[in-house]
Amino acid sequence: MARTTMMESTQVNYRGRKTSRSRSEHRRRAILEAALRIVVAEGVRGVRHRAVAKEADVPLSATTYYFNDIHDLIADTFTLFAESAMTLVVDPIYEQAEQVLAEYVGVSLPEGEKQEFLAEKLSELLVLYIENEATEKRDHLLAEQAFMHECLRDPKLRKVAHSYFERMKDQMTRVCQQIGLNDPEIAGDLLMGAIFKIEFEALMLPPGMYDFRRARKTLGMLLRGLLAAPSPVANLSQGYSGSVRSYSE
Repeated sequence: MARTTMMESTQVNYRGRKTSRSRSEHRRRAILEAALRIVVAEGVRGVRHRAVAKEADVPLSATTYYFNDIHDLIADTFTLFAESAMTLVVDPIYEQAEQVLAEYVGVSLPEGEKQEFLAEKLSELLVLYIENEATEKRDHLLAEQAFMHECLRDPKLRKVAHSYFERMKDQMTRVCQQIGLNDPEIAGDLLMGAIFKIEFEALMLPPGMYDFRRARKTLGMLLRGLLAAPSPVANLSQGYSGSVRSYSE
């Protein structure tokens, strides 16, 4: 089955002027890519029509032609970032996770050892992904953090940001379902929260200074806990019967 793109699955559209010719689309994209470079270097507040025109090496009139105001330019810059990030960064890691799950299914080990195998493999995969993000693709994380903070101020960014993070959450929930975790949505939230925390901590330090061994231990411990978690229904049943016994006594 063919994968849908983020824009197809979330129906988030670009706000700026639509283009029908390839040359116009090329210039429009060059403007957005220039704006994204400014976001990485200076933050969202550095995105101004004049600064973007200079960075993109286009006339100032080109930026105002394609984008009515600076808010539309920033919103479309984040849309381009989110679309590219999902295709080039996020989707591939989940495809690799599915390969790990396929390997897990084929392993002939006692159940406890299989869970340990899965926790080790997935934590290793996730930490390699985060480490690559924090070193080789650091600009991606910087842009993501900048837009996360800006969407708190700009309502026009919130729909795009929500779609971006919902897509990541959906991917993680699907992995948790395939693992067979209880309440995969909550499990996915916990894993995403841990990943975001590690990414932020890695960004706070110079490249190469963050201890990714500790990150692997953190994710490994979280995965082991999730894999070993009993059924919520069983917990409720046990808790209820225990209460009845206490009341009777």
